[in-house]
Amino acid sequence: MFMRFLYLLNKQTRQNMPYPTLFICLIFLTLSACKQQPADNHSESAAPTANTATGQNEAAAGTEAAPETTHNADAAFDLMNNESLGNLKLGLPQTEVLSQLGKPDEKSKATVWEADGLTHQEWSYKAKGIILDMSGQSENNFTIGSITITPPSSLKTKTNVGIGSTLDEVTNAYKAYIDPSLSDTAYVVAGSVYGGLVFTFTRKKVSSVFIGAAAE
Repeated sequence: MFMRFLYLLNKQTRQNMPYPTLFICLIFLTLSACKQQPADNHSESAAPTANTATGQNEAAAGTEAAPETTHNADAAFDLMNNESLGNLKLGLPQTEVLSQLGKPDEKSKATVWEADGLTHQEWSYKAKGIILDMSGQSENNFTIGSITITPPSSLKTKTNVGIGSTLDEVTNAYKAYIDPSLSDTAYVVAGSVYGGLVFTFTRKKVSSVFIGAAAE
């Protein structure tokens, strides 16, 4: 999965990936690199017992656990699609965005991403601390593809988490969704990089919130 992610990141970077999405990708790469070695060691130590009764029992247990993994993946996508920041949520049409926020301060050049075949454009509301990745088949039918907030945004998630919330508040609000392999005191991933929320912390307080998919 890690090598596939590198491949996708390389492709999306060539397609002028908006900064917030690229930043989340870099978070994933950093945390994965730091935590990949222990997983490899575990795999090597488990290999000699694969043909023993204990190994067979462990394999059976792993097979039984598979549905839970699938359920967690579904839950991550549900979280991403149902979560919001204020009245902003994924899939919101550009007409609603313009009605709520007005015209953006800046727009990036619209580009087609190879990863999904859609046209993407970054809308930046600097004074509000909001960056939106707008995407669609064309610029005429854009919807929100991802949301990033930074100071001075006052938007909150449905669990009342926003800029300035503490690490404890985030972990308590999203403990059922947090991926410990991709989280530490600097970043918390609720769901996964394929769909969910990413909280960035400075001195254990939220400094940015991202909703969307950092990888396809």
